[in-house]
Amino acid sequence: MTYKAPGSGREGSAVLLVAPDGSILLQQRDDDVWPAGIGRWTIPGGGREPGESPRETALREFEEETGVRLQRLRYVETVTTAQVPDLLPACLHLFVADDPVPRSAIDVREGLDFQYHHPVTFPGLPMNPGTRQLLARFIASDAYRGTVGMLQPYRVGVGVIALDRWGRALLQLRDADLPPERFPGQWSIPGGLVEPDEPPDAAAFREFEEETGILLESLRLFRVYRAAELPGSLTHVYHIYYDDPDLPESLIDVREGQAFRYWHPSELDALPVAGPAAAVLREFFASTHYRRLFH
Repeated sequence: MTYKAPGSGREGSAVLLVAPDGSILLQQRDDDVWPAGIGRWTIPGGGREPGESPRETALREFEEETGVRLQRLRYVETVTTAQVPDLLPACLHLFVADDPVPRSAIDVREGLDFQYHHPVTFPGLPMNPGTRQLLARFIASDAYRGTVGMLQPYRVGVGVIALDRWGRALLQLRDADLPPERFPGQWSIPGGLVEPDEPPDAAAFREFEEETGILLESLRLFRVYRAAELPGSLTHVYHIYYDDPDLPESLIDVREGQAFRYWHPSELDALPVAGPAAAVLREFFASTHYRRLFH
């Protein structure tokens, strides 16, 4: 994902550090200047300095406030007062991180305190409207669900191989700022994690729509992989579905990742493809499932 052009007025960055149980690190403010309010909880962050990128601002501000230099920071979105009416800066770049930072490792350099708070406790915490709106927006996002999901000890995933009329597969170029083990800047199969109590096929439809803006009409199961079959897999179980909807690239809304593009089987060897995805695609293109569609 790329940064949106900043609007007029003050610009800043904020960091949502997420723990495995879904809690988010919040800062208790020590000033009484509107709209912070002394004792109110907010998201760590601050204003962008001249010459800084939004990412550099996020890293600097978080370190200045906590003494911790984050290593696993990822861009989420840029919001303005058009999306969050009570936002203080005209433009705020939001980042998420999943670094293992216990509360004991945090040095309170700014504010009264830092604590992890679970979303179920947010209604009882004193916050300004802008902070509450930002947190509600974040915890409803796939960025939050996906971050928490990847921190769980057991993960079930889905992948969707969408084909066009020429037998090419639609692949997603993964974000460049993902952690190293999540194949940053590489092509992969669209998909994601199965949520608790969610059927895998429903997860496949949901994930594809969340990433592309398109709800597929049908899917067929190719096979189910176990982690031992796919070295480097991010999940313990991986359900692979396929279909041939022949979607025009121009209709795809890139909601996650950097890009979506069709690739022919003969082109894959020259591409930087995530290891598990490459293994799945090789087996799929050699299978009767694929041959029945295009031969």
